[in-house]
Amino acid sequence: MQLQDLQSGHEFPAERLVISADDAEAYALAVGDESAHPSERVPAMAVIAAGLSRFISHLGLADGSVEVVHASQEVSFHRPVSPGEPIEIRAVLKSNAERQGSRFATVEMSFVDVSGAQVAESSSLIIVNAS
Repeated sequence: MQLQDLQSGHEFPAERLVISADDAEAYALAVGDESAHPSERVPAMAVIAAGLSRFISHLGLADGSVEVVHASQEVSFHRPVSPGEPIEIRAVLKSNAERQGSRFATVEMSFVDVSGAQVAESSSLIIVNAS
């Protein structure tokens, strides 16, 4: 799957996400979040970062062959996520355009728990710079 071949409105297959206590702690340490309690709850932005990372990987943009810039982020959280709790990621490509040789893509993600309740949602703009 190549980003330039996808149309706005493309829905990606839903997928499962589980963030362990160890991964939550590693994230908190990496971003310097000393207020996080990763053994009790996953740092909120770790959920969003994991979802966006998967999106970028699925498009083959994580291998370092192109420059990817995370340009903006809008997020809302409805409740904390516990370490080891399964979450489903649902992602839609809201916009995908090329300008001056760079690709601008916005992906909206919804994170839901096993009961189908919304946990978080985000809208992320990435820019894939021309080589």
